[in-house]
Amino acid sequence: MDWEIIVVYVMLALTVVLFVTDRVRTDIVGLLIIVVLGVVGILEPKDLLLGFSNEALVTIAAMFVLSAALMRSGLVTTLGGKLADFSRGSPLRFMFFALSAVCFMSAFINNTPVVVVFIPAVLTVCARLGASPSKFLMPISFASMLGGSCTLIGTSSNILIASYAAEVGFGIGMFEFAGVGLAIVVVGMCYLLLFSWRLLPNHTTIASTVSAEEAKEYITQVSIGPDSDLIGKKLPETSLAASGIKVAELIRGDRVQRLEGEMPLQENDILLIRGELNKILELDRQHSISIAPDMQEDVSEVKRVEMTLFELMVAPESPLIGQSCRDLGLRQRFDVSVFALQRRGRHHRREIADLELRMGDILLVRGTTQALEKLRSKDEFILLEGVHDQVVERHKAPLALMTILVVVLLAASGLAPISVLALGGAAFLVLTRVLTARDAYSSIDWPVLVLIAGMIALGNAMERTGALQMAADHLYSITGDWGGHAALWIFYFMAAALSLLILNKPAAVLCAPLGIELANKLGCNPEPFIMAVAFAASTAMATPMGYQTNLLVYGPGGYNYRDFVVFGLPLNIMVGVLACLLIPVIWPLT
Repeated sequence: MDWEIIVVYVMLALTVVLFVTDRVRTDIVGLLIIVVLGVVGILEPKDLLLGFSNEALVTIAAMFVLSAALMRSGLVTTLGGKLADFSRGSPLRFMFFALSAVCFMSAFINNTPVVVVFIPAVLTVCARLGASPSKFLMPISFASMLGGSCTLIGTSSNILIASYAAEVGFGIGMFEFAGVGLAIVVVGMCYLLLFSWRLLPNHTTIASTVSAEEAKEYITQVSIGPDSDLIGKKLPETSLAASGIKVAELIRGDRVQRLEGEMPLQENDILLIRGELNKILELDRQHSISIAPDMQEDVSEVKRVEMTLFELMVAPESPLIGQSCRDLGLRQRFDVSVFALQRRGRHHRREIADLELRMGDILLVRGTTQALEKLRSKDEFILLEGVHDQVVERHKAPLALMTILVVVLLAASGLAPISVLALGGAAFLVLTRVLTARDAYSSIDWPVLVLIAGMIALGNAMERTGALQMAADHLYSITGDWGGHAALWIFYFMAAALSLLILNKPAAVLCAPLGIELANKLGCNPEPFIMAVAFAASTAMATPMGYQTNLLVYGPGGYNYRDFVVFGLPLNIMVGVLACLLIPVIWPLT
């Protein structure tokens, strides 16, 4: 085997490992791919950087700007805030309206900001209806994927797939995906409405346990020491319950545990509690609990200031990503203190000041109600409590909406390429001052673009070295005797599995050229294999890392990895079966 092929396959394996373990930021992985391929001489510099000039990459960047304009207008926020009125007190009706709205909007604008807006809306409505947010947030993420699968601009992976299809003469129109996509939406919506109540956990957010009337209660972390009389007791039997102190969260090791009445407490358990300061101090004096050091130092201040607890989620494209809590200086800037951080269900207590923040991280913050209001207006964070009552620049909504509609209609008519139309729409929004130039640039998710460019370079390296041909040969040796239909099914679920392990966009970049090569070997039309990649990549539901919106709802919903597998895998399989049945009907294999 040629040494270049070995290098490419080793890089591919390391890339998958880095994605799965989440040890390195995804955009840094993309940059490392480009650097290594250049250093070892597999690709020339002009070929290495082709990804940055890729038409699909430019289109994705422009669509980020169009989506940001619609968000800035306040239309989506207003709709999210009105859902409680539409639902008239019924959680099921609220679920239907919320999923329908998210599904429709995600077909035409980037689904990540849609989910970002709906997270606080769902939390607010759930608090009003007395429902658990964990029953709603994962379905919201899945609905955004279902809607995005229906159109060319609904998801970035569809735009990427279209660029590969164009290379083999298969032009994908704006609504080319709708035939299969709408069927997937109907089946998916029925599944979400019927089974979310049964299969999803019943979690609440920490912030939802603290009302405005309880703000004067002290909230802090305490630990159970070796001499505590709480060891071995269940929560309802403890002196905590007898004294009226409420437990908001239990952390064991680095995992957030579900608060179950039958769970006995253990030594070194960490409890997030709220209650009257004197009662907490009394339990500390009795050695039932050990108060966190920050409370012991701050007791005099707490007596004078009403403190509350709230959660801040690091927003996508936040400038804080990559910075540490220490660098942010939250205490100096906003008069709040961070005493815990949750990342993908893992609770970090020690050395959190030096942890680099990532998208979707949740900071458990203590501060005054005035500090909370100050943070509410910051774009760097998503406050997991309440919805903005103020609509931002409502007068710009018609122009933003009109621009997106014109782009969609002109692209659907085929009068101009979607890349040109999207760029023109973005420029028009800046010229008409719907967005400032600074807002337009800051709305682009640059790490995603860098990642895609790196994966395009890896795909080019696989093609140039023959690694792609070797993979297609191996896949053909397995499926060649079974016919085109069997090969399509196997290829679809292989692409779906890869999308679940790594983000959907890298999976699309890797699998699209492989599907074309496999179709050529089988003597089949490449179109159904291209579409198989598109639907497999845009519906990666069974793992949190399969799709960016899954990572967004991971923390606020209090989910763990198993929750995504239990609820998402059946839907992934159903969508896959339906897609494999319909794709050959709409795009024949021969």
